[in-house]
Amino acid sequence: MTALVKLPVGAGSDQPDRNRTAVARVVRPVLVVIIGLIFAVPLSWMMLASLKSTPAIISETVPLTWRTFIPTRPTLENFVSIFTDFGFGRNLANSALITISMVVGSVCTSTLAGFAFARLRFRGSGLLFGLCLACAFVPMEAILLPEYRLVLALGLNDSYLGAILPFMFSPFAIFLMRQSFRELPEEMFEAATLDGAGIAASFLRIAVPNVRPAFITVILVQFIWAWNAYIWPLLIIQDPAKQTAQVAAATFQANPNHPMNGELMAASTAVTLPLIVLAIALQKYYVRGLVVSGNK
Repeated sequence: MTALVKLPVGAGSDQPDRNRTAVARVVRPVLVVIIGLIFAVPLSWMMLASLKSTPAIISETVPLTWRTFIPTRPTLENFVSIFTDFGFGRNLANSALITISMVVGSVCTSTLAGFAFARLRFRGSGLLFGLCLACAFVPMEAILLPEYRLVLALGLNDSYLGAILPFMFSPFAIFLMRQSFRELPEEMFEAATLDGAGIAASFLRIAVPNVRPAFITVILVQFIWAWNAYIWPLLIIQDPAKQTAQVAAATFQANPNHPMNGELMAASTAVTLPLIVLAIALQKYYVRGLVVSGNK
């Protein structure tokens, strides 16, 4: 007589879950590596190509070989050229000035507005916040002409202030700061009120110090956006001495009869390196800030 063996309930159901877990452990790293290569290969090629002369870049790009990516005779001539012959250092300084001003302005306005929407009760706050979010979905091209006419009317054309002022307000940053302030426990503000703290003291001593990840996330996102801005500086600034590095870098490919591929790669590398360093340094705060802001 065959003995009947009773299996525990659910004993066989764990096997598919284990298989899926094992597959996920293999697939996820592979996907991460593939996605990383998609972004890393063009950047690596650009940085390595900046160490090659323009004739070498043109002659070694096609056909695609190892010489396309690895410079056989590395040189810093392109970097010396853009900084000494074309004054690219001044353009980088202009980008730094405009970007830092935009970041400081957007951080101040978004922090104040986010705290007001999150912690203050006033009539029409929901409607105002909805209108603020709606502005985030308006394409830049749709507001470019009205903003340009406004800057002209204010007499700020071809000036640093004209490039900075219209973009010191960010709907995304306001939303992020509002969500972060809403995550703070209500008991903290109640205790501060009992201790005699007003709205300003609660904002400066309680709210701001406890939303550091979101604060740094706003700084990083706004810095990347402002640093990469191209259309608005190109439109509003005509003086080459005031132009940003992004616009100046584009001029290296403006003359097809005199290719400057080496200078273009060097300028692109000089523009990209600050973003890479900043993103690596602040990535943990960026991820934490987005996670916290998405909880509510």
